[in-house]
Amino acid sequence: MSKKILIAEDDDAMRSMLVDYLETAGYDVTESDNGETAWELWNRDIFDILISDINMPRLNGVELLRKVKEVNETFPVIIITGAAQEIAKAETSRYGADAFLIKPFKMKILFDTIKEIFDVDEI
Repeated sequence: MSKKILIAEDDDAMRSMLVDYLETAGYDVTESDNGETAWELWNRDIFDILISDINMPRLNGVELLRKVKEVNETFPVIIITGAAQEIAKAETSRYGADAFLIKPFKMKILFDTIKEIFDVDEI
């Protein structure tokens, strides 16, 4: 059974690229273009990990992270951003982000991060 990943990313090109790479790697991917819809999806379905951008409409990535961790503090969340790195990293660390990737990043870094979170040898 493949792992289920929820992606919250408002940039269409970035979201599409993430979905394509992750589905090619065998993951079951659900996508959202804003934090509010991602929150609704997270509450309706069972996912293994959330990958979220910080700057999104309707509910930003920090608030999405905070809400998810309030419900399940051990749920894995990877934050991706092109925003001011140090401030964003400090804020997401405070709410328990499991990883923080700065755009643009290589897909290998994302895959290695996912492997580490799932504690598996291969994707």
